[in-house]
Amino acid sequence: MLREQAVETPALAANTRRTTSPWKRKAFREIEALAFVLPYLVAFVLFLGIPIVYGIYISLNHWNPIIGSTGFAGLQQYLDLFNFSILSSQQFWQSMLNTVIFVIISVPFLVGIPLIVAYAIYRAPFKNVFRAFYFFPTVLSATAVSAIWVFLLATQGGAINDTFGLQVPWLVDQPYAWISIDVTTVWWSLGFNLIIMYAGITQLPQATLDAAAIDGAGTFRTFLFVVIPQLRNVLAFVFVIATIASFNLFAQSFLMTGGGPGFSTQSASLYIYNQGFNALHMGSASAMAFTMGIILAMIAFFQYRFAQEKVS
Repeated sequence: MLREQAVETPALAANTRRTTSPWKRKAFREIEALAFVLPYLVAFVLFLGIPIVYGIYISLNHWNPIIGSTGFAGLQQYLDLFNFSILSSQQFWQSMLNTVIFVIISVPFLVGIPLIVAYAIYRAPFKNVFRAFYFFPTVLSATAVSAIWVFLLATQGGAINDTFGLQVPWLVDQPYAWISIDVTTVWWSLGFNLIIMYAGITQLPQATLDAAAIDGAGTFRTFLFVVIPQLRNVLAFVFVIATIASFNLFAQSFLMTGGGPGFSTQSASLYIYNQGFNALHMGSASAMAFTMGIILAMIAFFQYRFAQEKVS
């Protein structure tokens, strides 16, 4: 009897699997896959989907952050951004121009310096130590980084001016204010781009590097004619994300210069913040934010397409 049960039990299980309909098995697999995706979907809806929809709703209303909507505006607040006789429109586009200036200045350094440092670390001993050293500033908060550099760059009592016997108004005059913000940004975010560059360099075919060495190419020529051409995909990616990050400039302008001198370092994000939380025009600030987002998405799209065409 026990032997019969031992033989029949596997057969019964196999028969049960055969009698299960295909659509039930497919439905089970889909439910199982959904269970893995569901936590991300919930987080996406709560922290991105709902805020975006709510932001669009606010941008279509005259909205005060204290009392809420004071009237429906429709698309008028978007259209007002292109009416240059309105002061807020002029200031918004001036802040966008300031942001573009910052992007043009900072992005070449945010791509070029990490590339050079990554290759130098690749060729140097104690790689782990150098990687940790350069990546450390990235883990600091924007507030901490800005406070460090405000201390270093203060005109009176600043560590840099006192050390070198200077009286340079780093944070209160141009072009020093932009130089200060750019140096701070590069120092802070260099580590993230460096890690991406270093990972790309380590994936280069060793045979190619060895062939360059056998042919007599030195470090500089190998870097220029072997490493850089083979890192075009990585460079394109870093270029796009550096541009997006630079367009979102906020903390450095807010904490280091306050947007000054005058409004010369007031970024678009800082102006939108002031418009929404200081002037209490949350509706127009939301319209500005979505307009800036659309412009940035278009720039990133064409940037990436152009980079891909160059690579191909």
